[in-house]
Amino acid sequence: MKKIIVLTAMSVLALSACSKNNPAPETENSPVSAAPASSAQETAQPTGDTAESSLDWAGEYEGIFPCADCEGIEVELKLKPDYSYELSEKYLGKGSENKFKTTGSFSFDTHNSSVITLDQNAEKRKFFIGENFAEARDKETGQAIETTLNYKLSKSID
Repeated sequence: MKKIIVLTAMSVLALSACSKNNPAPETENSPVSAAPASSAQETAQPTGDTAESSLDWAGEYEGIFPCADCEGIEVELKLKPDYSYELSEKYLGKGSENKFKTTGSFSFDTHNSSVITLDQNAEKRKFFIGENFAEARDKETGQAIETTLNYKLSKSID
């Protein structure tokens, strides 16, 4: 009985060793790849969706930003499909002379595709573009502003 168990165990080991996935050696008749796989294909990462390509980012964004010496800053940012913008700011509680409008162009950041940078006319301000909102970001880094204050604009839905 012990001989049968030992023989069965050895047979199982021998058969499992034969079933390993070893590549077949190349012969004259086996197909050979014309060119080795390129390193670009091996390291290519999926690009995925970006705010520019997957969001309906064009439109009007509105909200009230905090203000140190007024009731708030009423902000309206219009992003147009031709990559131009209109930025309107009204300092609340400061009279009618405290309304400013800036126009120019913007671009999506090459390092963070969800962030746009307005041109020099708007002092290169940055905004994170999300689903139906735009959020002001640090002008130097494009990172979120560390505060409990609200710097988010909501997109107007037509």
